[in-house]
Amino acid sequence: MNSEIVSVLLPAIPLAIVAFNFRYTSLAGLMRNLSHEIDKTRDDSVKYDVLRRELHILTTRILLVKFALFFAAVSFCLCLLSLGTVLLTLPAYGHICLIAAVSGLCFSCIAFCAETILSTKALNLHLSSTLGHE
Repeated sequence: MNSEIVSVLLPAIPLAIVAFNFRYTSLAGLMRNLSHEIDKTRDDSVKYDVLRRELHILTTRILLVKFALFFAAVSFCLCLLSLGTVLLTLPAYGHICLIAAVSGLCFSCIAFCAETILSTKALNLHLSSTLGHE
């Protein structure tokens, strides 16, 4: 194994981390706005219920993005470790670290895909309540 194999994966992971972090920040802002809306609509039980369901989905989404960020960070650390083992001429350990890094990145992508599915579900819930097709 050589450093070229590891260096192909290395720049992609920080970009994923930045994208996930932006998503996390956006979701946190949405959560704050939604909490404020829930406080304002306690008298309207239908709208209150829809907003509570949206908040529940949003909580799950933020958890999934948190896992995506965690696994991407672990993957980056393992990728760096893999590069270190290559430089220290320990190819067996380098292979193990690279496989673990790719696995971590796969888990990260799975969590992000699940969050995207929930995002669509939350949007459909919001649109159905807005259009009155509950």
